[in-house]
Amino acid sequence: MSGADEDTDFTEDLVGVEEYAVASPSKKDFFAWHRPRKQFVRDKQWCVQICKMLDETDGFEFDNNTLTYCGLPGSDLIDLRCFHDTVCAPRSMKLRFLGFNSAAAPQSNEQIELNISLDEVTKLVHVDPVSEVIPDDIRTVANNDSMAWAKVLKFGPFDVINLDLCDSFGTEEAGLFNDNYYNAMSRLLAIQARRKAPWLLLLTTRVGAEHVHVETLNRFRGHYTQNLIECEGFRNDSQKAFKISDEDSLLEALKTATGIHSVFLVGVCKWLLTLAVGYQSSAELKSILGYRVEGSAPTTDLVSIALRFTPHPIPMPDPLQLSNVSGKKLDECELAGKLLRRVAKQVDVDQVLASDPALFEEMARRTGQLLEAARYDVTAYSTWVASAT
Repeated sequence: MSGADEDTDFTEDLVGVEEYAVASPSKKDFFAWHRPRKQFVRDKQWCVQICKMLDETDGFEFDNNTLTYCGLPGSDLIDLRCFHDTVCAPRSMKLRFLGFNSAAAPQSNEQIELNISLDEVTKLVHVDPVSEVIPDDIRTVANNDSMAWAKVLKFGPFDVINLDLCDSFGTEEAGLFNDNYYNAMSRLLAIQARRKAPWLLLLTTRVGAEHVHVETLNRFRGHYTQNLIECEGFRNDSQKAFKISDEDSLLEALKTATGIHSVFLVGVCKWLLTLAVGYQSSAELKSILGYRVEGSAPTTDLVSIALRFTPHPIPMPDPLQLSNVSGKKLDECELAGKLLRRVAKQVDVDQVLASDPALFEEMARRTGQLLEAARYDVTAYSTWVASAT
């Protein structure tokens, strides 16, 4: 334009136009799940087991080279950022996720944070833009008329289901018809039965007498007793690991915190195995990590388990006996013994990090990177970590 000053601001007369500036990191509070030990679980269990499953099931065709994931992300979507960077980006895989977040109330600061984080994460190179986080409790999956169930039907089955609970999987009363973790898990396993490839369940739960309903623990005890009676290998493994070989010693063990801890974890895994066998799948406990939320707790009181489920095409019995095809049935006794042996090898994350300062610093640095991407002040985080240890 003739005579125009190149430095003229052509927006100066427009109402509502403001100069754009990159926002500085928000001042946010830090929480227990921001500690380095949580990153240890993400890196050394979740990401490791997902990668191992992908490597060891290379013969299976994963949907359009996409990792399908169902979980409970917090408002900052730290876990999803971690999976994108650590699992998907190095493999040039897409991440398609369905998240449940019932804590973010409409118009709340947490909802605003979730919206910002979701916008950031869905723009990442390896994230499928159809991914969603819905404002619902995953327990409503048990309800046929719920939005949660409709979304699971749409997105599932999944390569990974991650139930990262702040409370306990076993705290609710057993045998009810309401929306609870037991019913939700049963429904999820029914969806997962459609898979041909192995898949991974990550379950984090509080553990301890105050974190398990008495009826739930009683049913786990009965199931445990049944294996002691019927499965010699399981009985031998139980005696070696927990000094439990019969019903009397089992009842004695349940009078102690360590006994409740062991029986509850074996019970959860055995229950999931029993459901899986009903769908002609095996379940193998690949990793179990724990740490103390309450410093005075006699045992680790928050435990994260990684179970890999593998479908097996076993022919069903022919009631008319027209076919003469048979397959080897899954041996629940053998599989239960393997679960028990792995539970006995639980790793105490607090002890691992306390004995390896370099590893602790690495996990703190990794957490800081993820928090920085979620607009946290990394300098403030470093100060918080140093004061919290």
